[in-house]
Amino acid sequence: MTVPFFPHNLLRINDNLEVKENKLGPFTYYSIDNFFKEITHINNMLKYSYAPATMMPAWKNKTALSRNFKDYFDCRINLNLDQHGFEEENSTVNFLKNTFDIKGECGFVGFNLFSWINIPKQSVQFCPHIDPSINILIYLDQYSSGGTALYEGEINTEEKEAYDIKFDTEILKNKTHIIPAKFNRCVIFNGSIPHGGYIDNHKTYSNGNWRYNAVYFFKWQN
Repeated sequence: MTVPFFPHNLLRINDNLEVKENKLGPFTYYSIDNFFKEITHINNMLKYSYAPATMMPAWKNKTALSRNFKDYFDCRINLNLDQHGFEEENSTVNFLKNTFDIKGECGFVGFNLFSWINIPKQSVQFCPHIDPSINILIYLDQYSSGGTALYEGEINTEEKEAYDIKFDTEILKNKTHIIPAKFNRCVIFNGSIPHGGYIDNHKTYSNGNWRYNAVYFFKWQN
């Protein structure tokens, strides 16, 4: 069924949002519950979207070594905030910048869509990585199994992640701290901390069930 909507209304945030500071091992992150106003429409847009096997929105699918669309579906839909009629995003971006004193800029919102084809053992999670940005992540699926792992120490899996997002975190189990996912919860953390997606029960995101989130990346600005 076709659902018409105004693009500039899609990513509006709720009024009177409460920011909570959280301590997690040696790390600090912030969380905001009930973030998006039109969460049902956003969830339905992702639920009924097509995710073709191309470089965009399919992610890390460049080479024959890629495990994308073999072991899992790892897809992206990016919305440029200067296009598509997303004028209302100015208020969301301004809220985030003012609340967290962010000096950088955010040019797009990325939607991540993920589901397993071949379910791995529990210790296999998403590759830890770092981003040169302040990461703002919103959990958009109602299963909320797991969340985001923050890892202590220096970890470099960039080369492997280019063709396979799977990483056995068994060696990091004593250095792993999990930000818990919750439907329509926004979390904010320093992207220079090694981090990656974390799933409590891999079977949750398989057989047509998908893990959804949205990401705002604010690039560091001196």
